[in-house]
Amino acid sequence: MKFTVAPSLLALVCALPQFSEAFTPSSISSTSWRIPFSAVTPLQSTTKHKEAAPESDAAFSAFAESLDEDSLFDDENDNSGFDEQTTWQESLESLLDPTTPLAKRQILLSDLLNANENIQKSVQEALTERKIDPLLTPTGKKLQDGTRAVARQITTDILPGIAAAAGGTSAREKITEELPTLVPKIGSRIFSALTKQTQKNLEQLRGDIANPSRIPERITKQTADLATEAKNVFLETPEGLAGPKYKVVGKGQGYELREYDGYTVASTSMSMVGEPYSMDDITSGGAAFNALAAYLFGANDEGKSMEMTTPVSTTSAGEMRFYLKNDGVTTDSPYPNPLTEEDDSFNEKGAVKIVEVPPARLAVARFTGFVTEGEVARQKDALLSSLAADGVEIDVPHGAVVPHVVFQYNPPYTIPIVRRNEVAVPVVAPDDKAALEKEWGEAEDEASKHGLADDLAPSDVSDE
Repeated sequence: MKFTVAPSLLALVCALPQFSEAFTPSSISSTSWRIPFSAVTPLQSTTKHKEAAPESDAAFSAFAESLDEDSLFDDENDNSGFDEQTTWQESLESLLDPTTPLAKRQILLSDLLNANENIQKSVQEALTERKIDPLLTPTGKKLQDGTRAVARQITTDILPGIAAAAGGTSAREKITEELPTLVPKIGSRIFSALTKQTQKNLEQLRGDIANPSRIPERITKQTADLATEAKNVFLETPEGLAGPKYKVVGKGQGYELREYDGYTVASTSMSMVGEPYSMDDITSGGAAFNALAAYLFGANDEGKSMEMTTPVSTTSAGEMRFYLKNDGVTTDSPYPNPLTEEDDSFNEKGAVKIVEVPPARLAVARFTGFVTEGEVARQKDALLSSLAADGVEIDVPHGAVVPHVVFQYNPPYTIPIVRRNEVAVPVVAPDDKAALEKEWGEAEDEASKHGLADDLAPSDVSDE
């Protein structure tokens, strides 16, 4: 296997010693940073001083604001040299980022020059181990991990699933059995949504004819929306889409703890009552997605078109959910009711309902690539192992199956190696745990009065 290193990186490494000599503290202090004393002249009068003061104060305020906006120094106790917590790969990525301010670019360049020895060690390590990993920036590592994840999912889950479906008849029989009841229901809702959207476009056209001055503004907005959609093809988290609010309250190895506020979702079942479901069932997943999308785009009792949101949630109970964004204006009934059909009783798949999701604390692990049944199981097992190692208690009854929810943030056209997927499980909040321990303590005190303390265990405590 032949290993090569980019010529630009080698040139940078070779040139660093010469550049570093030019950027030593002594050379900087003795050249351009030195202010000639002759340039500093005393004020001639009090009047001139009063006139210059506002101008100098304004200039200083602008300079201070620029420092704050650019976030030049993340740590006020370390504002020079190469930060030990920031690798040279991270500095290089920030330097190459076109959105990085010019002032910060100069500091990053200085950091990279000071990291000459670390860069040479990374290059030597890459050449010795015949691996490019030591030279990758954080984004490069994410892309590499994403590529490996997608390759694993294709070989382990997707290809065997396709082979099993092609060789068996059960899946085809199931689809054939459900189509007569499922297609008319979903199809009617999609047709209703398309009709509402067509009517909206006609009304917009009439408005443009009546008032042509608003056409440029609408075209500008549509162009911006298209640019955002094009950008979302390569983004880990899509822009311009609302989602449920949460706060990160803790982090562990490969996961984070989040406090979610309560929110509202449109939900539909991916399977019939009592029937198991699988994330690999593309037909059921597509039908559920189309039913929810139709509701958002006008298949409701008000014919109201709502914004697409993120993430799409799939519960371990087999429900798919779309987050509903509150417009902040309507308070009585902010969300329209889904359309209903008389045939909901014999095929509940595709029936949309509005559900209130209560506040919760979740442990969330992120992964990329495709969301397959096997990948969700692997990620969930790894998350539960990490939580057990860190002593984080799962919020489920003892011996019960741990429920989970899968969050999918990206539209279907986002390239798989950068997609953001998450699996989450409920965990006990510190306040709830403290209340439970208090209840146990009170029960033990009560039992000790009757001489039963030795025979009492936490499982014997009443839940009343």
